Amino acid sequence: MDPTELKALARRLEEVLSTIPENALGELTRGTQTHLDQIDGVLTRIRDRLSPHAAAQEPPSFFDPADPRLFGSFAALALVGQDRHPMASFGRPKFYGSGIYAIYYIGDFEPYHLLSRTEHPIYVGKTDPAEPHAKSTREQGTSLWGRLTKHKSNIGLASTLRLEDFECRYLVVASGWQITAESALIGMFKPLWNKETKVVLGFGKHGDSADTRKNTRSPWDTLHPGRKWADNEATKNRFEKQVIEERIKKHFADSPPIRDADQVLRAFLRSVSNRTK
Repeated sequence: MDPTELKALARRLEEVLSTIPENALGELTRGTQTHLDQIDGVLTRIRDRLSPHAAAQEPPSFFDPADPRLFGSFAALALVGQDRHPMASFGRPKFYGSGIYAIYYIGDFEPYHLLSRTEHPIYVGKTDPAEPHAKSTREQGTSLWGRLTKHKSNIGLASTLRLEDFECRYLVVASGWQITAESALIGMFKPLWNKETKVVLGFGKHGDSADTRKNTRSPWDTLHPGRKWADNEATKNRFEKQVIEERIKKHFADSPPIRDADQVLRAFLRSVSNRTK
């Protein structure tokens, strides 16, 4: 059959279709359904006859190693493969590099007991290089070291927390990739303190003025008072302590903490599987 004949056949089928109004058959009888099945069978055979690929289907998954989100998953796995360091002794030696990090809780603060001593971070983050297109760790600056040092200071100020009950992991990554890596970590772990999780947000705030911006006190500062700029008596809590603790319980019920390395690996494999579909 040449292209002219195919064109004529397509036009004829369109003409036939145009003569059939929508919902023309109303409620189908058994006989009507039989005729429709016959028509559908003929159309299927036409497709198979005209194209050798007509019966092929889309594959269940497609792997694209250039997908930035996939890199994020691999970077997240590389991070959790790093050694854990006590936050209390973090700071020396100072080091170059920007990238991603995770903070872990190992203490006995009751609302966090399901999280304590697991492989599930309570907070994850990223730092950007000093130069957006930095090629070396020296060009990236010391932002990763600086951010963890700042976090160490904030935890140390909290009256309900002990610095000795925290550990961290960190990983320097190539400039530009820290964003997708952080996104993968947040998606995998839904960390309790990350603002994206919307439970105990506020830890990452860096001293903005509650007076001039008329902010309410963050859930993190309500549970863990001690940062002077957040303890202003005129500032009201966004949520009261009891409400925050109930939100924590619901969060753990919806997203149980990943307890060990095997569960981390399974979570990683699920994330990679999602990226290849």
